[in-house]
This record gives sequence, structure tokens and C-alpha cells, in this order.
Amino acid sequence: MFSKYILCFAFIAISYATSNTTYINETKELPLLFEHNFCESRLQNNEPPELFNAYTSLAITTYPFIMGFPKHLPFINVAYALAVNGFASFYYHYHLNWIGKQADEISMIFANYYGLHGLIILTNQKNIKNKRFFQFLNIFYMYLFLIINTIIKYDKFFPYLFSIYLLPTLYLIRKVAKKNNEHYIKYLLTSFVGALCWIISEIHCTKHTQYGHVLWHFLFPLGFYKIVLNYDLILDRLINYHLISNSSDNF
Repeated sequence: MFSKYILCFAFIAISYATSNTTYINETKELPLLFEHNFCESRLQNNEPPELFNAYTSLAITTYPFIMGFPKHLPFINVAYALAVNGFASFYYHYHLNWIGKQADEISMIFANYYGLHGLIILTNQKNIKNKRFFQFLNIFYMYLFLIINTIIKYDKFFPYLFSIYLLPTLYLIRKVAKKNNEHYIKYLLTSFVGALCWIISEIHCTKHTQYGHVLWHFLFPLGFYKIVLNYDLILDRLINYHLISNSSDNF
């Protein structure tokens, strides 16, 4: 019941732990500087590459290929975003630069956008008006999020904005599960454990806890991607039973 709130708290806690590693110079004479390192790099004088974090990021890319791709378009795009995110995260952790950060975080935003798109379809099966309205809100928030995320001085707000973006996703995950008698809590808990490991590694950074971010790379996407696959099956059943039309109004 409280899984969705715990996951959002996790992102906010992470933002508190990592926001002090971003430095902004707002003078007109000097360019804005960006620096955003994790526990692994803090243990090596904030120097890249973060080898453990970088190479374990590639696990994110493998999940769609190992576990299979969804059948329907909104959830297929989540799989594509995750596949890209693994490579983007690898680049980010290896170089710790602004381009890598954008590549990593934008693919996360896209993954949530398409996941929320699919959930809106599942929760508004017959009400086309509501469906279009909520899809508008989804794309509007994503649009503003992308604009804000490309401004260096607003970098520290990413975890907060992403946590807010997760709220409707987590709410609709629960709503769809209750309506279709679908198991979801154990998968959210898997993701939560991954988030908790990252929080611990950032708040209490030692040579042992640095591997918390590694566990994040394995557990957080694993839990959510299992939900994506299960909800894609729900969507497939609804289409086959003609409870949802397979038309442009949905996709």
C-alpha cells in the first residue's frame, strides 16, 4: 500500500545526498560549471571513470533482450528507452560530464512518459475524452521537464521533478493492479530495495557501500520492467476481448 510513497521518498532522499556535488557559477565572466559525482568517484578524488557504476549500467540495456519485449506500442517504447538508458548511463558514469547526464536522465524521462501513456490507456478504457486529457497532461509535464533539465543551474531539481512524475505512474500501477487482480507489490519492492541501496551509498559513502549504486542498476529497472511486461499482457487481453480498441485513440 505504501510502496509508491516509499519510492518517491527514495528519489527525494537521493537528491538530498547528491545535490551538494553540483556547483554553479553565475557570473557573466565565467561559464557555468557542472560537476555531479557519485560515491564511487568521491572515493577516487572525484575523478572519472566510475568503472563499477559504468559497466553495471549495461545490465539495464539487457533486460528487454533477456526478458522479452512488450507487444504493444506504449510499453515497447519503455523497453526502447531502457535499452538506450543502459548505454547512456554507461557513458555518464564513465565520463561524468554534462552530455552523459542529459543522455541518462532524458532516457529515464522518456521511459516514464511512455509507461504512463500505457497506464492511462488501461485506466480509461472507454472514456476517450479523459484519455486525451490525461495524455495531454503527461506530454505537457514531460515537455516542461525536458526544458528545465537542460538548464545547468536547475540540475539539482531533477530528482524532485522525477519523483513528482513517478507519483501518477505509481498510483495508476496500483489502480490497474486492483482492477485486474494483478500482482505488483513484490516488483515495486524490488525497485525500492535498489533505490535504498543507492541512498545508503550516497549518504554513507565507504569502500563497501559504494556498491549500492551497482545494486540500483540491477534491481530498480528489474522491478519496473517486470510490471511493464505484465501490464502489456493485460492490455493484450483487453484488446482481444474488444474492451479496448486498437486504434489511434489509444496509441
